[in-house]
Amino acid sequence: MPSPALSLGPHIDGAVRLKSTFRDAYERRAYLRAFLLAKRILERPEIIARGRAYLDRFVKHDPRQSRSYRAWTDTLCLSPEEIVVRLLADDSQGAFLRETAPVLTVIPPDDVRALARAIGG
Repeated sequence: MPSPALSLGPHIDGAVRLKSTFRDAYERRAYLRAFLLAKRILERPEIIARGRAYLDRFVKHDPRQSRSYRAWTDTLCLSPEEIVVRLLADDSQGAFLRETAPVLTVIPPDDVRALARAIGG
């Protein structure tokens, strides 16, 4: 069970096995940013449409980003809960999604730092 600072809510906490080992501080901060994005997706699923619009406007026509475009357009067709499970997955696909996430909302750096302090980092 995640600590209270890392809870996504009782309806999803059991479905997500949170990553706990990071190669460096940068990867940890990126994961915490993704965690905060996941919370926002669950709280305000309407931001998913913003991600789709971003992909269509800035990523769709760039051949160098075709893999991330496909991965994210497929992911954003899922339920908010399934998007969160995939985004936070401790596997190569989860890492790819975190590295290539479209702009759905702004995650302020202060929020990431506050979360890191709350969980002891």
